[in-house]
Amino acid sequence: MRASLLRCFTISALSMVLACGEPEDDAVDGGEDAGPQPTCESPPELELGDPDGHAEPLGAGPGEARAGRIAGDALPPFPSGLGMWDEGGFLLANDRVAMVIEDVGPSHLYDPWGGRPLGIARVEDGALVDVGDFGEILILTGRYTVMTTSVTVLADGSDGGAAIVRASGPLRALPFFEAITARRLSTEFEGVDAAIDYVLEPGSSHVDVRITYASSLAFPTGSITTMHGFMYTPRMPAFAPGPGFSPQSVSVDAISYTDERGVGFVYEVPGDDLSVGINASGFESRFTARRPIADCGLTTVEHARLTIGGPGVDALQRAHAEENDVAMRTIEGVVRDASGAPAAGVRVHVRASEERYLTRSLPTGDDGRYVVHVPASEGALELFAYRQGDALVGPVAIDAASTTRDLALGAGGWVRVTVADESGAALPSRIQVLPLDGASVPSVPSAFGEALPTSGRVQVALSEDGTETLRVPAGRWRVVMSRGYEYELESRDVEITSDGQTIDVSGQLARVIETPDVQCADFHIHTRRSNDSADDVTYKLRGAIADGLEIPVRSDHEFAADFTAEVGALGVEAWAYGGIGSVEMSSMELWGHMGVVPLTPDPTQINHGTPLWQEWPTPEQPDLPLRTMSPVEVFDAARARPERPTVIINHPLGDTNYFGYVGYDPVTGTVEREDDWDDEFTAVEIFNDADWRRERERLVVHWLSFLDRGRRVFAVGSSDSHGLDGSPVGYPRTCMALGTDDPRELTPPGVRDAVAQGRSTISGGIYVDATIGEAGPGADVVAGGARATVHVRVQAASWVDVDAIEIVVDGRTLDTIEILPGDAPDPVARPHVRFERDVEFDVAEGRGSYVIVAAYGDATLEPVHRGRVPFGVTNPIFVTR
Repeated sequence: MRASLLRCFTISALSMVLACGEPEDDAVDGGEDAGPQPTCESPPELELGDPDGHAEPLGAGPGEARAGRIAGDALPPFPSGLGMWDEGGFLLANDRVAMVIEDVGPSHLYDPWGGRPLGIARVEDGALVDVGDFGEILILTGRYTVMTTSVTVLADGSDGGAAIVRASGPLRALPFFEAITARRLSTEFEGVDAAIDYVLEPGSSHVDVRITYASSLAFPTGSITTMHGFMYTPRMPAFAPGPGFSPQSVSVDAISYTDERGVGFVYEVPGDDLSVGINASGFESRFTARRPIADCGLTTVEHARLTIGGPGVDALQRAHAEENDVAMRTIEGVVRDASGAPAAGVRVHVRASEERYLTRSLPTGDDGRYVVHVPASEGALELFAYRQGDALVGPVAIDAASTTRDLALGAGGWVRVTVADESGAALPSRIQVLPLDGASVPSVPSAFGEALPTSGRVQVALSEDGTETLRVPAGRWRVVMSRGYEYELESRDVEITSDGQTIDVSGQLARVIETPDVQCADFHIHTRRSNDSADDVTYKLRGAIADGLEIPVRSDHEFAADFTAEVGALGVEAWAYGGIGSVEMSSMELWGHMGVVPLTPDPTQINHGTPLWQEWPTPEQPDLPLRTMSPVEVFDAARARPERPTVIINHPLGDTNYFGYVGYDPVTGTVEREDDWDDEFTAVEIFNDADWRRERERLVVHWLSFLDRGRRVFAVGSSDSHGLDGSPVGYPRTCMALGTDDPRELTPPGVRDAVAQGRSTISGGIYVDATIGEAGPGADVVAGGARATVHVRVQAASWVDVDAIEIVVDGRTLDTIEILPGDAPDPVARPHVRFERDVEFDVAEGRGSYVIVAAYGDATLEPVHRGRVPFGVTNPIFVTR
């Protein structure tokens, strides 16, 4: 999560709430400053149901709905592996759809209290099928939700009526976003119990969510600001007819969360609009009309309706139309290649106008057939056909009376690529196809929701074995083969002149950078286990492997994980070590983010053993105050774990990041919040998807301020990649002296110690070595006099720009040396060594000096990493006389 996003989130959240049409404040009598409040003589009570429900909840036939406990072995796995419903719970099902609801108890993800939906599926032949990649729904009353003390079955459906699962308990503020919402949504609801009812009727495809409030307060609490929250939405892209796959900034009457491998759901409040709420960093919310809670009584409100359908957008929209008795028109046909053969893997998109997108098909199969459905009331429409690697076809008009239309793609062919090393062995690699001679790169409107490759590319493949077959339109193209910064790249120009043509391309990549016993890590990689990333974990790992990163480290928000299973599944143990578990703890817009490295995931623990940064009430301690712990308290608890992890302060600048929060002044070395200042951290993410010159007058100044005062703080460089297509893994990377070149010989403690002790350099394409005698970064050296000599070597592949070196001694630039072609010591035998020279500097009396060496260029790392600027920098070497 970027620091700039965090600042925007905190500032814009309140303005977005106000912009949605809500009154400026929901505080009323009974707020937190109103003092003791009168209570009812006879407080109302919520009804509880049966603790188990129907004995066979998955056996509903036509005209039935059932609710009851379900054994974990009846639950199929999530296709993505991210589901949390293996722990069992309650099943709400008829013969069409099903929802699984968590039992009472501590819960994974962000809502900690159980009693919430865990997943959705279709029901077919008495089994759950087409499991959706469900994330998390936050069922909110203002900023409060039910602290679940019981989950029961209110109606098991055996009477032929609706099946109902009820989660009940007192209202409590939802912990994770209290810092964002407490000032705006200030009404307090202590003294109000509530029950969330999940209601499924026989023959229905929707689940109604109702909330019954039981207020023991003898005064009106006023109207509720109704907020609807969604987490992990990148796993199920949001969609609404009209804006299509870009609905976040507009009010809608319903919003769909879609899945092409499983079912999705349409979320709505019938009769009400979903106004824009707080949308940032993976958290999305909507606001609906205020509703009152009666004093000393029961109040039931219709909170939301979830219609389940799919797979895909079109099937979900069709299920929603059926539930609302909306007549639909079917449009179908065949998509063919330019040669007339059926085309597989094509989506057909439908829109009524440029401003009003309607639906899209699933990708076509081998027969090229597609089918879509639109409301029967729609008139003339526009059809489009798109397949990655082909030009977008359309608009193709279809009038209001037609139900069939075939479509034809433009001419295109295939490029079959093989990449090897100099010995001919298969080599993991990044393979890209770029345009030549004005060839047009296909583009698609954002409303269509297509995942396009990196801008300016027709195709980008991240191959763990160096072989790919890629579709490209007719025309001239350049195929670029690369393997990160330690290798030269190769390119081949090709021309597709006829439809269906296949061209074979091969390349051998030479490794030219000398890094014996050094391996590089990216400690800040997000996958779709994070609430704000859409990237599949295997896709993210492929990105690391293809770009030559040996130590990819997952840093998912609030969930401990590593890449061990994925490295094994891909069979790439010789190229990468996936055994470094980690987590990024976020403090959600308060005092910043930190990486905890290493952290061993524990599947038996909540969020796999992620350390906590908050305390909150529980059914066992219902009056425990919600408290966000201090940074020092959290850091100490993390470091006390058995793994003895290192804490990395991530992107520390900005009011809601650590240095900004504590008010650290690099000029004076003082902080405003002394109780929150930690004196033990040794690693700071100085380079977060950023280069030396960008950070030279920002974070580098802070880094040097620690070193100037004798505190040994070391720099880390990481990508903070949330979306691989725009943020490559391993730019930059932290390269550590680990005593081996084989990833299979690495251990978490070895990597931990190298980071904590500064035995590392940062590479954004350039590799800088600095040694004093045999000592490198992080080491202590005795100079034996008033001056010392540092040996500097700068390496870069020929496609990486290197312009200058900056020598920093004791916080000041000793020299900036322009690198000229003649500076290469051996341009024929070792052209990758751009500079190698001894540099002398004075050593201060007393505590001594430190030296840092940085190198940089100004031309970007095209064609490999678009928009990134090359650099390299060492951690300090410490010298005394």
